[in-house]
Amino acid sequence: MNAMAVVSWLHLIGITFWVGGIFVSTMVLMPSLKAISPAEGGKLMEAFSKRFGILTWLAVALVVITGIILTNDIIGFSLLVSSNTRYANLLLTKIILAIVMILNGTYMSFVLGRKMASFSSAPPASKPADSGGKSQPSGPPPELLRLQGRMAIIGWVQVVLALAILLVMGLI
Repeated sequence: MNAMAVVSWLHLIGITFWVGGIFVSTMVLMPSLKAISPAEGGKLMEAFSKRFGILTWLAVALVVITGIILTNDIIGFSLLVSSNTRYANLLLTKIILAIVMILNGTYMSFVLGRKMASFSSAPPASKPADSGGKSQPSGPPPELLRLQGRMAIIGWVQVVLALAILLVMGLI
C-alpha cells in the first residue's frame, strides 16, 4: 500500500467522523434538547461539547492536513489557483465550502455551544407566586430558545454545505 492511499483513507475517515457528527448533532441532538429542561439541556450540551467536540475538531484537523497533502500531491497548489480546468475549479469549490463549514463550526462550538452550556448552572426561570404562594416554572428562558433556534439553523447550514461538498466530489 502506498503512502498516498493511507493519506486518502485518513482523509475519508476524518470526513466520515466530521460529517457524521454534523448529521447526528443537527438531526438528533438539537431536536432532543426540546424534550428536557433547560438545565439538563445545558448539561448535555456541555458534556457533548467536551467529549464529542474534541473528537470532531481532531477530525477537522485530520481532514485539513490530509487535504493539503492530497491537493499538493494530485494537482499542486500553484495549479489549483492558476488552472482553469474542471478538476481544479471543483476542488477549489470544495475547499471554499469546507472553509465555510469550519467557520460555521467554530461559531457553533465556541460561541453558541458555550452560551447554551451556561444554562446548565443557571437557576430555572419561574413565574411570580400565585395565590397559593408557590412559584411555578415558566419554561425555558427566551435566550435559550433563541440560542437553540440559531444553533438549529446553523446546523442545517452545515448539513447543506456537507451535502454540497459531497456533490462536488461526485462531480470530480
